[in-house]
Amino acid sequence: MQFIKSGSGVTSSTADFLRSDWRLASAEPHSIGNPSELEKKALDWVPAIVPGTVAQALQEAGKWDISHNGDFDARDWWYQCTFESDVSNRSGAKVLRFSGLATLAEAWLNGVNILTSDNMFLEYEIDVTRLLQSSNNLTICFRSLDRALNERRPRPRWKTRLVSHQQLRWIRTTLLGRIPGWTPPVAVVGPWRDIALDSCDPLFVKDISLRPYLEDGHGVVDFSCGIETAADQSINAVLHLSANSNGLHVEKRNTGYLISGQLRLKQPELWWPHTHGHPALYKCGIELNAGGRSVSIDCGEIGFRTVTVNQKDGAFDISVNGEKVFCRGACWTVNDIVSIHGSPRELERCLMLAQDAGMNMIRIGGTMVYESELFYSLCGKLGIMVWQDFMFANMDYPVEDGEFESSVKNEITQQLKRWQSHPCITVYCGNSEVEQQAAMLGVPQELWRSHLFSQLIPDLCAQWHPGVPYVPSTPSGGALPFHVGSGITHYYGVGAYMRPIAEVRRANVRFTPECLGFSNVPENETLNALFDVQVPVCHHPLWKSRVPRDSGSAWDFEDIRDYYLKELFHKDPVQLRCFDMEQYLALSRITTGEVMQQVFSEWRSVSNQCGGALVWFYKDLWPGAGWGIIDSSGTAKACFYYLKRVWQPQSVVLTDEGLDGIHAHIINETGRPLIGNLELMLIRDDNVIVAKATKDCEVTPRSKHTLLSDELLGGFYDVSYAYRFGPPKHDVAVATLRDVNGATISEAFHFPGQRNTSSRHKANLIAEAAETGNGDYLLSLQSDVFLQAVHFDITEYSPEENYFHLAPGRKKDVLFRRTAENAKKFKAYVEALNLDEPLKIAVKSYP
Repeated sequence: MQFIKSGSGVTSSTADFLRSDWRLASAEPHSIGNPSELEKKALDWVPAIVPGTVAQALQEAGKWDISHNGDFDARDWWYQCTFESDVSNRSGAKVLRFSGLATLAEAWLNGVNILTSDNMFLEYEIDVTRLLQSSNNLTICFRSLDRALNERRPRPRWKTRLVSHQQLRWIRTTLLGRIPGWTPPVAVVGPWRDIALDSCDPLFVKDISLRPYLEDGHGVVDFSCGIETAADQSINAVLHLSANSNGLHVEKRNTGYLISGQLRLKQPELWWPHTHGHPALYKCGIELNAGGRSVSIDCGEIGFRTVTVNQKDGAFDISVNGEKVFCRGACWTVNDIVSIHGSPRELERCLMLAQDAGMNMIRIGGTMVYESELFYSLCGKLGIMVWQDFMFANMDYPVEDGEFESSVKNEITQQLKRWQSHPCITVYCGNSEVEQQAAMLGVPQELWRSHLFSQLIPDLCAQWHPGVPYVPSTPSGGALPFHVGSGITHYYGVGAYMRPIAEVRRANVRFTPECLGFSNVPENETLNALFDVQVPVCHHPLWKSRVPRDSGSAWDFEDIRDYYLKELFHKDPVQLRCFDMEQYLALSRITTGEVMQQVFSEWRSVSNQCGGALVWFYKDLWPGAGWGIIDSSGTAKACFYYLKRVWQPQSVVLTDEGLDGIHAHIINETGRPLIGNLELMLIRDDNVIVAKATKDCEVTPRSKHTLLSDELLGGFYDVSYAYRFGPPKHDVAVATLRDVNGATISEAFHFPGQRNTSSRHKANLIAEAAETGNGDYLLSLQSDVFLQAVHFDITEYSPEENYFHLAPGRKKDVLFRRTAENAKKFKAYVEALNLDEPLKIAVKSYP
């Protein structure tokens, strides 16, 4: 028999996942007390999906879609299924495992109440051996959350505008769907994680604990688990780690056996973030022999690494295996807002896209959900670190209530026990914005941080997953939690507060777990699907309903984007929206990408002290101009490509140093030397080269080097246009980093003055694509003039590069990968801000 580690426990390979024959109906709150009353009611039953949500089932049945408020918290929701069970063999226990019930749930098996739950984040194991019959009925009722919220409870010490109902602080559920400003009205209700019937013959494995760590350069794996058996029997246990193994200690207990022990591995290959090395993993498993029968437990893959944080003098610098890491990435939402989990294939694709973009950290924020085991396994495999919030945000949680505290303690313990084996877990954080919320509302400082975040959670972290840094709240660390120059901050100076980009250097951000929230416009294909027209109307109610906003504010994040559009391009966004919608959307896409790229260029420069920055939202929750850098379908937006270029482990970034010209910062985060050269070129009128110089460079592993433009060019060109002796002598500066073979590693561009988007060129543009042999296409692109923001109009294929500037005479290759198995014939157009009309890409055919 084989067991697979799942959540806080293990599931046998013979477990029956109860995923079929489910039905669903709704009723008025508490109008039905138990399953025996269901048949007396004329309920409208529909097929249900498990694991899944009420929203998912109703969407599949054609009774609801995401553009409508389902108000799923207003009613009771009844789930029912029937399943068969072999009751002839009573030698082993039968356990029903509920991996997640959202949220106020009651469960009955064959009419007997077996569970009452008020925490969607808890997993339950219920021994149902004596209740099982050959044919069984499992019924679960999810009670109305609105009804529960209306019960009288003590009032909070402060109120937050994040949610509409302050009493949500009492309920252990996600805030997704319950934040009116920026989440779709899709409250998570239902059995959102698996339900399984586990046959525990010859034994039942429980309370598994697996913790890998480094000690004096050696890898150590501590293992323990409980075993319950039908009868006393001889048990042997062996821990396997790839080709290594070691026997485990077996101790008889009153209710079974305790298996424990450790395995030591000399100088293991270390797990690294993919930007800094190889994320080495080892297969781990347990082999048990019980009464002559062999039982194996697949514990997945584990890794060895150390994580430390330097917080001296206001810093927040994360080091992995002793090497300082600049953390960059985004805040995760969910794979799919309707089902929450989405498809495993789509989850893997989105995380691989993040890795390809150069992201080395993802944050799971306190307004979301704890992610699946697959999510953490994929992050470990891909070398993506995880900043893990516990699911608390903004509110004054009732930690003085004993039942609430007990439920939270169980919740945190379960999560930590499953996370302790994952090397991707890099930071634990008690909550999101609780201290900031209290401080902004004038609450006395001694009330900002309760013992839940100062004692209970960190103590549990130290017990179950020592060696992972813990912070009580994000943001925190300054004189006020939201001060930006010390500790961790949520930086929206550039963004919501409309500060100039130049302020980034003055702000001296040390680490920002969320930042740069913009209403990012998706590609036309997404907009056309949303509006069913070729050109969306940006003042349409549907468009505006998908633009995120802070609750209670008179502005939204489209207003923020418009502010920076005007700053960059000196055009009136209102006039553009009214009279040139296509140009408005094109400039809007580019604006947020350019702004984010400039900010990250500052943060990654040699002199900057920033230790990391995570963009607010990796993926949109629903179609529209949301915060995500990819849309809800997983398609990359323009800003994704801008960030991809500035996030790479080997890259060049440019910073404006005013009277000192511009500085080129060459970054090499890898473990090998970067040997090549840097070229700086100044271009005027899109095809006139004003100056050009090249310098050989060698950047040692995991270091940076700065080259000054005036030193590189050997003369005065007012490269940053700071002296302003007449009009600028060039329109754009291009820095190109090449390796020893002349291949381009990275490019960066600096515009010293106003960007010209009015002049359109009839360029001599060559655009030819050829199939690579596996259904993908390689495009070769070359222009006789400088092209701004080159991008592609194409469906069913995804370009690896997009929204890039193209220097005159430079050849650029772009790979297009199929996004559909049965993709149609390759057909694409090249567009650019200063190109007079789209050019159809010629497709080469070979005999």
